[in-house]
Amino acid sequence: MRKTVFFFFLLYSCSPTPCQKTYNSLIKEIEINDLTKNLITIKSQKEFSDFLLLNSDFLIPFFELKTPLEEEDVSQVYSLIDNIYYDSLYLDVEETFRDFSFVYNELNHSFHLYNKQSKIKFQPKLNIIVSGFYNDLQVSSNSITVGIEYFLKKGNKYKPSDLPDYILDRYTPYHLNSTLLTSFFSQFNIIDESDKTMLNEMIAFGKLYYVVEKISDCVQKNIILGYDLDQYNTLGENEAFIYSYFIQNELFFEKQQKEKQKYMSERPRTYEISSQVPGRIGRWLGWKIVHSYMDNHEVTLEELLMETDYKKIFYNSNYKPS
Repeated sequence: MRKTVFFFFLLYSCSPTPCQKTYNSLIKEIEINDLTKNLITIKSQKEFSDFLLLNSDFLIPFFELKTPLEEEDVSQVYSLIDNIYYDSLYLDVEETFRDFSFVYNELNHSFHLYNKQSKIKFQPKLNIIVSGFYNDLQVSSNSITVGIEYFLKKGNKYKPSDLPDYILDRYTPYHLNSTLLTSFFSQFNIIDESDKTMLNEMIAFGKLYYVVEKISDCVQKNIILGYDLDQYNTLGENEAFIYSYFIQNELFFEKQQKEKQKYMSERPRTYEISSQVPGRIGRWLGWKIVHSYMDNHEVTLEELLMETDYKKIFYNSNYKPS
């Protein structure tokens, strides 16, 4: 089963951040399609198959099914819903998210901020289901489909069993909308596929993080970047050292995949630098470089996503921490 990886707890029906926004006057940029209550009432595989076909445009790709539907494939997916734990999982989702109004309002606000300065307007439908831990997230140009049970509170009785803790820590209500936005806008983040350097990947991640940051008024930066506050502060305190390490070891233009993975891939720590430094620091450093570039240039978020010249961003960022 596919997993999208990026990619003080209260009930999420209350704002999970100190920021309080009023969203009532906003234009409706997106549409919410809450299917959690539909799925909980399904009582047979035939009903489930009909439900899949009725919503085939997003559920068929979400469950990675082929059309016409094969009974055996449908049966495997249905078994995740037709079991003794599904009702309890549904109740945990309902208790945590209530009516999804805050999820919708915050996400709608983010798309409002993006659309008001961009030529291309995005108005995706947000489809919410309880998938029984089949899949966390699937996006297209006009839809976002989320297995909402992945984003239950940290320490919840029901959590996916095949993900390490350092990844599971990012599957919480607080990480939901920034994860959805990062995944959605990754479709429009233009990348020079011929450039195999680590810098290319660093800037690509940096662009995504920057865009999500700028359209997420109520989400803390460490949440967007996927770090807890201590990890985020550790990186900030050692920023100059990390940058000098990349320079001294000529890592920006490294092309060997094995070497790049040490700094870009999912890891609990970047042991090559220090056991205190968290993983994925290449992505974080890319975000710092993009931030410096955007601070010095008049570029829209749409133009940033379309920019493929990563050397241009790097050399014109004037980034040099001290």
